[in-house]
Amino acid sequence: MNHTTRRYKVGATKRGTRIYKRSQHGIWTYKVRVKGKDRYFPLGLDKSEALDLADKIRAHLVLYPYEEVREMFCKRQFSKDQPDPPTLDQILKALDDNQTVLGLKDSTIDSYKVAIRSMVKKVLGKKANADVGSFDMSKINYTFIETYRKLQLGSITDAVAVKSRKRSINSRLRNVKALLSHNIFREFDMSFGKCFAEEEFYKKLKKQYRLPKVSLIEDTFNMWSDMEGDEYIILGLALNFGLRRGEILHCRRDWVHLNTKKARIDVYADRTFDPKGFEGFTQGSKHVAKLILNHSDQDYLVHNRADKGRPVFDKVLSKLRAIGWDRQCPLHECRKLFGSYIASTENLFISQKFLRHSDAQTTSESYADALTDEDTVKLWAA
Repeated sequence: MNHTTRRYKVGATKRGTRIYKRSQHGIWTYKVRVKGKDRYFPLGLDKSEALDLADKIRAHLVLYPYEEVREMFCKRQFSKDQPDPPTLDQILKALDDNQTVLGLKDSTIDSYKVAIRSMVKKVLGKKANADVGSFDMSKINYTFIETYRKLQLGSITDAVAVKSRKRSINSRLRNVKALLSHNIFREFDMSFGKCFAEEEFYKKLKKQYRLPKVSLIEDTFNMWSDMEGDEYIILGLALNFGLRRGEILHCRRDWVHLNTKKARIDVYADRTFDPKGFEGFTQGSKHVAKLILNHSDQDYLVHNRADKGRPVFDKVLSKLRAIGWDRQCPLHECRKLFGSYIASTENLFISQKFLRHSDAQTTSESYADALTDEDTVKLWAA
């Protein structure tokens, strides 16, 4: 039985199992519906073999879960000149070689690398990057991803901690999915990437931002007032103006304007810096802005810029953790404090504007809690 419908060539077995072919030189596929989505099994170029294989897949799907059946039957590719799958090092080298073409920031490249390396190291039980460089990426399948999930969750039982870890898992898997979706791996067999294209992420994990204890906020301001030099500038810009880490590092003296009632800091791109999201501005205490400027005598306010300022930023992070900040990114938490201050004293949309978010929902969910203690609000009104 053969006929053509639309652009598809269709074949069917005696048992009624249908197979499809998109083009004359394409491969036959068997389509099934799983959790509301179409899933495809590649069957090869030979029609008779494809029909026989489709019947077997259909029978197995009655007895076994989709993921197990896919691993049993999903072949890599059916072309005669099938390329080899890449190693992890080859994936990362292609990423480095094509960064400029793809227009990706260094931070995005780093996120991709951390995500894929950490996944492979976790499953293989390795610690050093060098130990996984030669890993054959074709060994990644649904079982591999599921093993990674289980190892990451470990024996965690606390509901809040489980949600937090699931968010981290989602983030890592999305980064790997994004990395493998770039069209820069044509010389390799990338069929293993289908596992990520069809990956289901954990849901209902949105986190509503909550302020830390008032005592921790007070301790943070007290510590900042005792700091000197770059440390004073870094924490001051995060706490009082809500700048991100990259914006702090690239903040220049001519970004700061003192000719209005409140100090205004412009955030814009230049040859060496492209701000996250979009350009904009933020406002804060003119007195604080003058104090920050007095701690710097150079164009860029942060002096120690070697290694992207990592040594001095790490010192600030260590001091924040020492006084009780146990969240993942303590410096970014100071930006969230600023967002809550603006949302409480102005309104949510002004907070969105100063934080340079694309929508108010992001500000509301992740950056703005209500500051109700008057003494705490006065900490920003220096």
